[in-house]
Formats: sequence, structure tokens, C-alpha cells
Amino acid sequence: MTAPVPRGACRGQATAGSKTRAAAIFLAAVAWAGPARAEVGAAASAYSDYQFRGYSLSDSRPVAILDLSYDLPTGLYASASGSVVASRGHGIQPLRLALNGGYATTAWRGVTADVGVIHARYSRYSGLTVDRAYTEVYAGLAAKMAGARVSLSPDYLGYARWTLRGELSGHVDLSPTLGVTGVAGALVPLDERYVGATRATWDARLGIAKRIGRVSLQAAVTARGKGGDLYGARSRRRAALIVGISSPL
Repeated sequence: MTAPVPRGACRGQATAGSKTRAAAIFLAAVAWAGPARAEVGAAASAYSDYQFRGYSLSDSRPVAILDLSYDLPTGLYASASGSVVASRGHGIQPLRLALNGGYATTAWRGVTADVGVIHARYSRYSGLTVDRAYTEVYAGLAAKMAGARVSLSPDYLGYARWTLRGELSGHVDLSPTLGVTGVAGALVPLDERYVGATRATWDARLGIAKRIGRVSLQAAVTARGKGGDLYGARSRRRAALIVGISSPL
């Protein structure tokens, strides 16, 4: 296990509060910029584990998530996501807060281009041993059944080291109420001092979702390859099975 990193030793953590405030101000500006016909959405979900790029960031514990979204006809969008975890020995505790904003437009027929930024913070109950945060800018293309995205972070999880991630995703509807999704990606540290390695770490996720009325029942298998321990997470499992349920509000 990677030893806990002192907060004072991480420039990314030292400025995480200001980055969160800046992200919140940006999202507020997006929300106030649009007309009344903008679309507002909300969804609640619960999962047996919170897997992020092949790692459990809930210490392999159940989580509950609330997602809020705001989409403008101009293509600007903003979202916020908050989650809690059934922690070990401390009951229900805050887990993650993420703020996301960007712009999406039709690049050509059937293909959407998307650029944006996300900032996320994880609490000490995440299994990361200490509070962590990261900011990523991203750009991607998405069609009806497939998509691709590239993300760049200057301070991945508070280490103030650059990382690059590439990701491919796909979706197939087996019926009007049953769908299969898949995601595969690789994270590459761009600084050789980053946890002592520059080798890419791959991860993959294959999931199935069944819609029953307004409720969606989900199951997924995740896996990851060997690589430098970028997360310092307690869980060392390289594969996991997750089940969950979600519903729009």
C-alpha cells in the first residue's frame, strides 16, 4: 500500500478548496446564462461499490449518489454529483463531490463533439487514506453506439503531476428496455516521478441495465491491469462485480 501523503506536501491538495470554488462559480455562470427552456435533470442511485477506473473509491462499501444536470439549448451544460458511503465503523459519511461543465455540439451528422472540465473531491472515507482531489479537461466524440474521449489532468488526485487518459466506450440496445455498455481506457502518468512509474494502467468495464418503468437495475464487471499505484487505495482487487439501482427524480 502506498503510504499516506501529507496534505501539506501536495500542491494540488493545498489549492483544492480554491479550485472547487472556481468550478462552482463557473457552473453558476453557465446556469444563469441560459433561457427558461433549458433542461434540468436529477437522478438518484445506489450501488454496492463505487468503482472508478478499476479501483474501488468507496473502500468496497455501498454508496448512494445524487446527480443534478442543467443543459442549455446553446450546447452549454453543467452538472453536480454528490455521494455518501456506508463507511466502515463510522456510519453514513460523505464520499465524493464532483462539478462538471462543458459544451457539446453536432460535429457532423450523428456525431457529437464535446469539450469540458471536471473537478472532483474524495473524502477520507473513500479508501484513499486521505482526502484527494483532481481536475481534468477533456474532449471527445460520441455517436449513437460508440464514443471516444481524451482527458488531461495537471494534478491527478492531488499529486500535482500530469496524467493523460484515453477512453473508448460503446452501447448496444438488446431490446427497448435492456442495454449493454462497455468502457475501456488507459491512464498514462506524464511525469516519471509520478509514483515511480510512467507505465499506462488500463481498465475496463462491462455492464448491463434493465429498465422497469422509471427504475433501472444495473450490474457491471470491472477490471484493471497492473501499474503504478496512482490511488493509494486500500482495496487491491483488480476485478469487481457491482450491482445497483437508479431512477430519475
